[in-house]
Amino acid sequence: MAKTALGMPKRTLVQTMGASAAAFGVASVLAPQALGKAYGLPSSPHTTQLFRHSGTRLLALAAWTFTARTREETDRVLAVAAAMNAADVLIALAAARTTGATAVRAAATSATFAALGLAIRSLED
Repeated sequence: MAKTALGMPKRTLVQTMGASAAAFGVASVLAPQALGKAYGLPSSPHTTQLFRHSGTRLLALAAWTFTARTREETDRVLAVAAAMNAADVLIALAAARTTGATAVRAAATSATFAALGLAIRSLED
């Protein structure tokens, strides 16, 4: 098994994934309109509420990532995050006929994080 990816060890990559989840989570909670605009969504009370809902989920994942102490805990959070992102890809693609580019952006973001999570999970400590 490899010990590094992108020139970084597993622990650094895990922390980076946690920081990414935290950043997306904070943006979703504090600036949902700006994040919605980046995804091509019109601002509405509904999209604001959904982004904030998603943001709390991401903040919880970040907290779990930052507090994982063992290899098993770390691998578990990476697997859960990858599964969550894979489900998000399927949901986005299922909606692509009606939501177009928004679904493609969401699927691409989630697919990237799912693949990164699985790749990092496969590394040796």
